Amino acid sequence: MITFLARLAFRLVKLILVVAVLLGVAWIFRESLLRTAARTWVVDDPVLKADAIVVLGGGRDWRPFTAADMYLAGQSTVVLVTQPEKSPSQNLLQQPSEAEINTTVLTKKGVPSTAIRPLGQNVTSTRDEALALRDWVIAHQAKDILIPTDPFHTRRARWIFQRALEGTGATVHVRAIPHPRYSETDWWRHEDGFIAFQTELAKSLYYLLNY
Repeated sequence: MITFLARLAFRLVKLILVVAVLLGVAWIFRESLLRTAARTWVVDDPVLKADAIVVLGGGRDWRPFTAADMYLAGQSTVVLVTQPEKSPSQNLLQQPSEAEINTTVLTKKGVPSTAIRPLGQNVTSTRDEALALRDWVIAHQAKDILIPTDPFHTRRARWIFQRALEGTGATVHVRAIPHPRYSETDWWRHEDGFIAFQTELAKSLYYLLNY
């Protein structure tokens, strides 16, 4: 019995030492590991031209700006603006919707109003936006769709949009927009970046389990 307990204690100590060493190595190389994790997670598809550029809800301080730049660069002649559901406060205060703000940004940046089209109605998630895009793709027989979005959102966005467009013959090209407050090389040093990465990990798991 004493021998068994001694062996068990030895193995436990050995395990603790191994874990301590691994944790120590991880701590020493933490910045390199965190950069690699971000670069592995982010997807960025090359594309020259598309049938439409999609401005997703959220990120109104960078998504419509990038979409406008892409339009002006000749990457598409159509910009689709998703129509998120207005919040209670927006309705109460009669504030412009996110879609209206995105549309205004696009026109201020030089995109003609004739090139801007609404997409969906009262969408509340990336999946809702993907399903709305499926209807548009089928109606317009589109083949290539360009979606600029936040770096950490790219993987989940591409997965759910590709899944929604299965059978349509259309291809989704997701481009990673540089975020104004953090990058893939220092995201853990910024609260926005840290929250964005862990949120996307959780949301991606939720999407995999439910969709």
